[in-house]
Amino acid sequence: MLRSNCKGFDFGILIHGGSSTKKIKRVNEITRSLRSSIYYGYDLLKNGNQALDSVEAAVASMEDSGVFNAGMGSCLTIDKTIEMDASIMDGRDISAGSVGIVQGIKNPVKLARQIMERTDHVMIVCDGLTKFLDLFDKDVERYHHDISETLLNKYNSLVNNSQKKWKKNSKLLLQYAQSQKNDQYYGTVGAVAIDKHGNVASAVSTGGRWLKIPGRIGDSAVIGAGFYADNGLGASCGTGSGEYFMRLCLCKYACDLMQSNNAHLSSKRSIDLLTKRFGHNTGGMIAVDHKGKFGIACNTKSMPTALITGKDEKTKIAFEYN
Repeated sequence: MLRSNCKGFDFGILIHGGSSTKKIKRVNEITRSLRSSIYYGYDLLKNGNQALDSVEAAVASMEDSGVFNAGMGSCLTIDKTIEMDASIMDGRDISAGSVGIVQGIKNPVKLARQIMERTDHVMIVCDGLTKFLDLFDKDVERYHHDISETLLNKYNSLVNNSQKKWKKNSKLLLQYAQSQKNDQYYGTVGAVAIDKHGNVASAVSTGGRWLKIPGRIGDSAVIGAGFYADNGLGASCGTGSGEYFMRLCLCKYACDLMQSNNAHLSSKRSIDLLTKRFGHNTGGMIAVDHKGKFGIACNTKSMPTALITGKDEKTKIAFEYN
């Protein structure tokens, strides 16, 4: 098991690839992607870049991999379309940018940073993003998402198992996992980091929930729910049932706990609250506190993570915590 506490202040980055209610089978594929993605972020920290640059680079790499439910690997809505959410937050001044219902963009997390830095808004969704792209098109890479045979097969299995069009997604996915002997694999990839100057940042990206109603926005776009960062507290991001994270404002709760607790204890207490209110198999969290200590917690069977710090440049990858 990966030990998430570090002794003393240090720079570093921690990433996750979503959580699963069962033991993950694609270990080699996920491990390769995590290792590649975290080095994109860590090399920036090592060269003196900001934590914000680090989390953006790591998450963008996971979006590009096609391995996770984000970016190239995003899941499908009930109408067989792709709608992505993403966000980024800078702990120096708690500035943030988020995007929802993103279509036709390669890296939603990069678009979220543009919202943060080039507008006085925090969140832009749907048609508003089209207007924004008309202004800054040269800085955002557009992309046509071809729906893979794997995604189509899963979509068809889920639809065939559903009794009515708008059946609750969580129950539908659980039925699918049981009938197909497959993972109930929640969306969202995320990263938290602390740089050499003690600045923290958080970034997340997701394809959302399978068979979601078009227009649904999850916690990955909502400040305090699926992500948060404040230099005076720390940074956190989550994965799991987004509606539960939103109802608890869970990542802000975790950061508030870090005012007097380390990241390990704060993330654990936050997931304990999630479990108490909504049960097991509802999600996980990663965090870094303002002293440079990292924390990991989940109430699911698996949550693939990778960690690198300046004191120990060996990548620590782990999958199971329960």
